[in-house]
Amino acid sequence: MISLEVNGCKVDILTIVNGLVSEADRVRKEFTEHEAYGVALSIEGIQCLKNRRNIEESFDVSELDMVYIKHLERFGAAEIPSPAMYTFIDLVTETGNLCIALDMNDDDFTNLYCDNVGTLEFVKEHGVAKKGMKRIFDGSTPEKMAIQWDDFVNSSIKSYGKLSKEREKHIANEIKDIAKYKKSLLVILEVERAEGVVTLLR
Repeated sequence: MISLEVNGCKVDILTIVNGLVSEADRVRKEFTEHEAYGVALSIEGIQCLKNRRNIEESFDVSELDMVYIKHLERFGAAEIPSPAMYTFIDLVTETGNLCIALDMNDDDFTNLYCDNVGTLEFVKEHGVAKKGMKRIFDGSTPEKMAIQWDDFVNSSIKSYGKLSKEREKHIANEIKDIAKYKKSLLVILEVERAEGVVTLLR
């Protein structure tokens, strides 16, 4: 848990490894009462996970996601969607509170993606996934492995790195905005985005 003060608001950031099933138990242990709760997902993403049991069609899973999960499995069971994320959303819902979306909505992200990712880079994703499947990530913990994977993808497809930075800016700005009118905020955020977001907040 990372704790800091933003505009007089106590912000606690619970960093998680997306996909690792055991992270759900850690979320349950570290979940505490706050005035507000933020999730590093879009509004649509939160609704999708909140209503996941009523959704019959498969979640949209990219090749990169599948390769990441395969590497993550050496630390234990892994799956998509993120058990840590939907467990957090369930816990917030049980308290009678709403999850605040900290990430861009789907339309804004799609526009950002189209403005930054060219056709050649989009096509390149398949090759990066194949290369990533063969690559050995020597991270000794799931957190280190997740960060290594993120670095690999963002350095292989430069525009993806730019998208990640834009996400971090958006998430940090949303936290700053919430902090203007709340005294405490609990945020759940994937570990690979934590350093960037915290640096912007500080």
